Amino acid sequence: MSSLNLTGKILVLGIVVLGIVKTALALPAAGIAQGQAAVYSARIDSSTGKVFLKRPDWSNFRLVSVGTELNQGDQIKPDKGVRVRVVCPNLSKPFVPVGVPSGLKTICPVWQAIISKAPPPAGILGGKNPLIPYLITPRHTLLLSSTPTFRWNAVPKATQYTVILQTKKGVVWQKQSKNNSLVYPGLPPLQPGTNYSLVIKANSGKTSQDEGTSNLDFKVLRKSEATAIQSEVTKITKLGLNEQVTALMLANLYSRYTLPQDAIPAYGLSADTFKSYNLSADAIATLETLVKKGKQSTIVYRSLGDIYWQTGLAQKAVDNYLMAIKLAKDSEDLEAQTLALFALGEVYAATDDNKQAINWYSQAMNGYTLLGDTRRANFLKRQIESLRQQ
Repeated sequence: MSSLNLTGKILVLGIVVLGIVKTALALPAAGIAQGQAAVYSARIDSSTGKVFLKRPDWSNFRLVSVGTELNQGDQIKPDKGVRVRVVCPNLSKPFVPVGVPSGLKTICPVWQAIISKAPPPAGILGGKNPLIPYLITPRHTLLLSSTPTFRWNAVPKATQYTVILQTKKGVVWQKQSKNNSLVYPGLPPLQPGTNYSLVIKANSGKTSQDEGTSNLDFKVLRKSEATAIQSEVTKITKLGLNEQVTALMLANLYSRYTLPQDAIPAYGLSADTFKSYNLSADAIATLETLVKKGKQSTIVYRSLGDIYWQTGLAQKAVDNYLMAIKLAKDSEDLEAQTLALFALGEVYAATDDNKQAINWYSQAMNGYTLLGDTRRANFLKRQIESLRQQ
């Protein structure tokens, strides 16, 4: 695998083809204020056997997995005798009629638009050099907890790290660690809305500042915004969904979150910058906790890849997409595999590695062709031709 060029253009092709290609990236909803409902997608929650799906542009029904996101134009068909339950955008949990095709719009009558997210913002692409203790989390994010876990890249031969927490006024806190993570003790207390940043110094001589990124700050939510999010978290956890789907819904809630309009000034953000801040660190922690429990699946790894890419860690995104592809081949979930292939193409196109982008886009194009999705296949064909001319 070639290394990633992190000085390249920031281009997220899922945004270009929104409405044509189901983008692999997580999509953020509007900010959640007190009393305001979050916007959720539908998913397959449970199945006692095989379940098949037909998207509007597919030629036939295809085998899909539990956790698959559903759209209102889809048709779903459980195998004979198989019981399938879905969770709808309004958080209802209907069972699907057995053995016959059913339209999702009939099963879930209430749908809401999900707004696409912007590309990773300038100043956060990094994670290329394994000799640098680059920051993994929290990285250009909002935080629910005032005692977050700080995590960075483990540098070969480094035996100790100095972790420095600072604001624009100076150093707030400093600690040494032999590991590549530690939990902030809560003293001095992190002030909600304040702009914090971390510097990691390894005793190998390298520091996180060697990465050359300039926009990795994080901010803790105020009580009002945190309370609104926790209310939505409680709704999800009380649904009684399977563990994977619960984690996926929580991760999407976190990664799709943006601040309410009236809260933006309290965080020192502008109308141009606030949308790039979400709860990505909480989303990553939720999914990685699931993986550590052995709950590995294509959609979990692809979702992790999406969020890491959202935070500018291109190589971490690539690693997770590759794992998603491997698991998709084992599960025979062609769409899941194709989405991960497409996502890899996006990362390499955005980092100016046209050769790798063409490779992964070509495989994704073949996947869409097998799905009978000629619109997406033709789009990727044109995109590949454009990259070859550059």
